[in-house]
Amino acid sequence: MNQKSKRIGIISGSFDPVHKGHIAFALSAAEAADLDMVYFAPEVHPRRKPHVSHFGHRLAMLRLAIRPYKNLDVLDLPDRYFLPKVTLPRLQNKFPESRLVLLLGSDLFEHMQLWPDVESMLPQVGLLIGARGAYDVAQVLEHSHKLPRQPLELQVIDSIKRQVSSSSIRADIVAGKTSQDIVESVASYAKKHWLYHDISKAKKKKLLG
Repeated sequence: MNQKSKRIGIISGSFDPVHKGHIAFALSAAEAADLDMVYFAPEVHPRRKPHVSHFGHRLAMLRLAIRPYKNLDVLDLPDRYFLPKVTLPRLQNKFPESRLVLLLGSDLFEHMQLWPDVESMLPQVGLLIGARGAYDVAQVLEHSHKLPRQPLELQVIDSIKRQVSSSSIRADIVAGKTSQDIVESVASYAKKHWLYHDISKAKKKKLLG
């Protein structure tokens, strides 16, 4: 008897830093799309984000954040960023006989039709979109008509923490505020390695303190 094909979720991005919104989205997607595993694939050099933290730090923070969850893992891919023509075959080789489902936020999905080689990729993957920010589920579904081809499957869910962003967390840390949206182990790592901290302010506070 043939074994059931696995369903693998892939979520790529900068994760600078990974936050509770990322984790909540991955867990919600796993349940909604019946995924066996969800893999975070941090991009070495994300497009349109030239000043990200070192890849090693972002990878380490991801590993800390997912530690409590058996159905979440991390992929260390050599690609600079997710490129359908290159990355998809690599994923298919790693997960043969599995259905691949790409997990995206609605802000990224809005521009998906502009990705290079996206037309050839779509018939080979499923898409699960998390509506975040000002987007609602109906708007995301409407935008799917702009795709050059339809994916194997398409599902849209509401993001639990739709307003959370890595940039707002970085801003809070620079300002010396405690963010409620960062995973505690990640916050400790960032503090230990002086990520996102204003070192000049920290030194001044120490001298005055």
